[in-house]
Formats: sequence, structure tokens, C-alpha cells
Amino acid sequence: MFKNFTSKKFEYRALITILIVTLFVYFNHFDNPFFFDDTHTISENESIRSLSNWTEFFTNADTFSSLPANRAYRPMITLKNAIDYSIAGGLNPRYYHYHIFFWFLVLITLLFLLSKHIYKESDSKNKFIGVTALFATAWFAVHTANAETINYICARSDSFSTLCIVASLLLYIYPTTRKWHLYILTMIIGIWTKQTGVMFFPILFVYILLFEEYELISEFKKDTKQKVIKILKKIAPAGIIAASLFLFNQYYLTPKSTDSTNYLVSRFEYISTQCYVIMHYLGNFILPIDLSADPDIAIIKPWYSIKIILGFLVIAALIFIMIKAAMHKKSKPIAFGIAWFFIALLPTTLNPLFQIANDHRMFFPFVGLFIAVPWGIKMALEKYDFLERSKNYSRYIVSISLLIIAAHAYGTIQRNKIWDSSDSLWLDVVVKSPKNGRGLMNYGLTHMANGNYEVALEYFNRALEYTPNYYTLYINLGILNGGMNNHAKAIQHFESAIALNSSSPAPEFYYGRYLVGQKKYNEAQVYLKKAIEKSPNHTKSKELLSLISNDIKQPEEEINSLLEEIKNKPSPRLYLDLSIKYYEIQNYAMSIAASKELLKLDPNNADAYNNMCVAYNQLKQWKLGAEACAKAIEINPNFQLAKNNLKWAENNIPNK
Repeated sequence: MFKNFTSKKFEYRALITILIVTLFVYFNHFDNPFFFDDTHTISENESIRSLSNWTEFFTNADTFSSLPANRAYRPMITLKNAIDYSIAGGLNPRYYHYHIFFWFLVLITLLFLLSKHIYKESDSKNKFIGVTALFATAWFAVHTANAETINYICARSDSFSTLCIVASLLLYIYPTTRKWHLYILTMIIGIWTKQTGVMFFPILFVYILLFEEYELISEFKKDTKQKVIKILKKIAPAGIIAASLFLFNQYYLTPKSTDSTNYLVSRFEYISTQCYVIMHYLGNFILPIDLSADPDIAIIKPWYSIKIILGFLVIAALIFIMIKAAMHKKSKPIAFGIAWFFIALLPTTLNPLFQIANDHRMFFPFVGLFIAVPWGIKMALEKYDFLERSKNYSRYIVSISLLIIAAHAYGTIQRNKIWDSSDSLWLDVVVKSPKNGRGLMNYGLTHMANGNYEVALEYFNRALEYTPNYYTLYINLGILNGGMNNHAKAIQHFESAIALNSSSPAPEFYYGRYLVGQKKYNEAQVYLKKAIEKSPNHTKSKELLSLISNDIKQPEEEINSLLEEIKNKPSPRLYLDLSIKYYEIQNYAMSIAASKELLKLDPNNADAYNNMCVAYNQLKQWKLGAEACAKAIEINPNFQLAKNNLKWAENNIPNK
């Protein structure tokens, strides 16, 4: 039966069929929206709104994101985002998906060429090389786990950097392109796409060792020094350029504000936990039924936990298989694929990241498994003579292969549906990752958007249990309480978000937006300017600031407006605002007077005493300032600002 599967004509037709089937499988994903990091790299990133400054993408990492902590040096991604924005004429995710999917089809084609070449290098006379490479390619094309990367626009860094690595290896393999060192160019593009592109260098080393200088393994004791030198000469150009470019990018072009390493966990605990994470990834390769857009895997303690021990044993078993396979010429693709898998995982295994595991990280490592596993299956079938025994066996093998492809295709279509909206995606996350604070919060946001405020509050409070220091959660609590007319709580939550002192402009922007809703334009202006100061390319802050520019009043106008409101309906809040406004224009006596009027309405108002304290301090009436601050602290023992102002007063009282 398999004799019809060996012609080149069949291979080309089959490859085209795979590409068409892949298009059909992903047809329902093109209208999926922006998620996660798409917000700060695309939606709120002013830098991508024009291609006129495209050269700046390669010299200034600030253009990558509107969040200072997330400004990795990935100029190719910024360029791609800008191109898609330009073609779409705005923020239309459909065009981003078209662009990503085009390169995914290119990668599928290149993977076929690479796997076929590697199989041929190991067993050139085997007639099942082509069909095995086609199965590997089809499996990769529709594998359900890959949907996590293809659906997530910002994860184009994973898919395109992987494409660059595969292309680089092919350009090295073919003598003509190797002669001109074209593989160096694609390697550089890969590193500019994502730092993991530097992993081409060790992958190239393994390829040379297994397929070009195999004698170093088969005859290790003979002329070892010369063989090692020969390999080093071959990998030197890629190694030197990759290492130099990586270090230059990381230490010169990446801003100091970029926060890519999680120092809140120990490196040992993080790496030991990765033993379980790798086992989790392997489970998703075999049976991807537990995929989550935002996994809730946390640091596992102690290091001898059964999860870590099992993961370690699985890793040890794979390494054993890799070494064993490397010792035999025909099984070299298995060794190469497993080595690829582990090399690709090194960056996320050795460097502690804030998210312990992420399913879109599987895309690059899985390429190695798609090379190794199909060849291993083919060798097992040959060993037990299933391929040649009878037509019935051949039919069974083809049927099972097609069933595997069909099952993954169906799974991918279902994952595309889950990525179709915030409601479906975050519900899936909450079900599969119930301890993920971000997932709970985002699912709460879907309820808040639908007006289900009480349900949203329930999910936000649950999220607080797992992420008590998450500034975005406090922002959303502020927005929610504002919508529920709990303005005191809203302000408290916004201030909590700001107090966490993140480098993100979001706390100041959303508080500013809330203040605009309360028609407090001058206060809003202060926070919006702070947001822009944090992130000069934060578009939302700039747009809102421009929108309210005509509503911003001079301090005197605000004071007159407050006095008019107080005249009609006096309240503690109005007097507090009046006190602050007088303080801002340095009329400290009137600020004190307004605070005293406030105390007539609310004798236990700690803010009033604190305002009096700081105004007395400005007038250098230190004793009166100290007395006012002491009273504020008596009312609210946790009033840190009053404590600071009290210290300021006491430090200036003579003979104190």
C-alpha cells in the first residue's frame, strides 16, 4: 500500500493538501481579538501607529511596549505590528492574524523540508522517509497545542523566531546558501524577533555533531582534538555573532526598566519546579486536553515533591533515550529532536520568569518532538514488520495516522472557538486554572462588562486571595466600585494600585479616567501627566488628556466653583477639596480655614487634620503642625502620610 506514498509528486500534493487543511482548521480564528500583552504592545502603543519611524524600532526598545517593565528588545515584532496596523488602517486584529498565519504556513513547509532532510541523512535508502516527514508536518500543522501560539497575536514572537531558526538550519544545510553565510542573516532576524533565537547556535552544534561530524561520537578516541577543532570552526561564525548580538541587545539596547527576571523566587526552586512544568508540556504534546491560556502552576515546594521527582525521572528517561539514539546512525533524528526540545526550553527553564509555565512556550520546543517522535514510531513499526507485513496492517497504520490528525484538527478548531472572545477564554482559564488570580480577575471583568457587578466583585475578591499585590486588580476594583457608586472604596482601590508603585502607567491613567467621570478635570490632569511621564507612548493617556484640555480650569476658577457648591450644599468632601486647592496655590492660611470648616461637619476627619498639619508646616508653625498630625494619627493609627508629616514637623521644632 505504501508504494504509492513514495513519489515526489505525491509528496508535493500531500504538502499542498496539508496547507489547505491547516487553512480550513484555522479558518475560524481570524476574527479573534487582542488579548494579554497585545494591549501594551499594540492597542496602547503609540509607536506602531506610523511606519515613518521604523528605524527607531531597531535602536529604541521603548517602542516595543507602552509598559516600561515590558520593553524587551524585539524590533522585528514592533515592525510587524506597525506594518499590520498600517495595512489594516487601525486596530483590526484580523490583519494581524492573516500576517501571522502566512508565516505559519511557510514554517510548515520548511519543517517538511527539514524533517525529510534529517531522516534522509540517517537512513537514505528508506522508502518511508517522505511519508514520515509528511506525517510529522501534518501533525505539527494541526496539533492542538500550537493553537495557543497561533491565536495569541503577541506570541508571533514564538512562531516567527521558530521559523527563523528552522530557516537558518536549512540555509546552513544547503551548500550554496551556506557558502554565503545566509543562515547568519536569518539567525539575526530570529534574535531580533525574540531572544530565544540565540538557541539556533546550540541547535546547529547538535546538528553538526550528529550529521556532519558523527565520527566524534562513533570514533571518539581517534583524532579527538582535530575533530573538536573542526566542529568549532564550523559553529564559530554563528556562535560568535549570536553571543555578541544577544549580549549587546540585553545589556545595551534593553532599557533598565525592563523587568524580565523574577527575583521573588529562588533560582533553585524555579528550576526544580520546571521539572514538573516540562512533564506538563510533554503531557500536552501527547494529549492536549488540559490547555490553558493562563496556567496556574506555582512554585512547588519542597524540591523532593512527588511532582518534581516524577518530572525529573521523565527528563532523565528522555536524556537516556537521546544518548542511546545518538549511538546509532538510523536513530539520530530521535536524538536530534530530543536535543532540540531541551535546548529550546533552556531560556525559560534557567531564567526565573514571573509566569512559571505558559502553554504558548511549547511551540518552539515541540518542533524537536515533531521530528523525533514520528521517526521513532516509524522505527518501531519497522522493527515489528508492521509496514511490510500485509495490506491490512498498512491500512490500520494509515487510518490511525489520519485519526490522530483529525483529532488534533478538531481540538484546534475548538481552541480557536475558546479564543474567540473574552467570555469564553477566561471561563476556560477559570475552569482549568482556578488558582490563577489574573484569570479570576479577567473573568470577573467579563461579568462587569455585562453589568453583573455583584458576580464581578465575587471573582475580584477571589482573585485577591491569590494575587494580593496585583495593581491591575486594584484598578478594576476601583472601576467596579465606581460603577456601583461606592466612590470612597473606588478611590481607596485606585490609591492602592498607585501605592504599589509599578512602572506601569495604568494605575494613574485609570484613576485619571475615573476623575474625569467625576468631572474633576484638574485632578485628572495631574494623574494623566504622571501616566505619560511613566510611558511617553501611552496613547490612551494622551488621548484623554487632549479630550479634557478645554475642561481644565485655573485653580482660582476651581476654588470659586467649590465655594459656589459649598454655598448651596456644604459637605466634608467639598471642604476637603477646597482645602487641597488652597494648598496647591500656596494659600496655606485659607487651606487651614477650609479644614477647620470641614471639622465642624466631621470632627473625626483625619484628612482634615493632616491637611492642617502640612499647611502649618509650610508656614513653619511646627508645633501646631505636630499637634494636627498627632490628632490625625489618633483618629487613624495607620495614616502613613500623617506620620510622615508629623516627623517633618517634629524634626523642625526647636530643642525637640
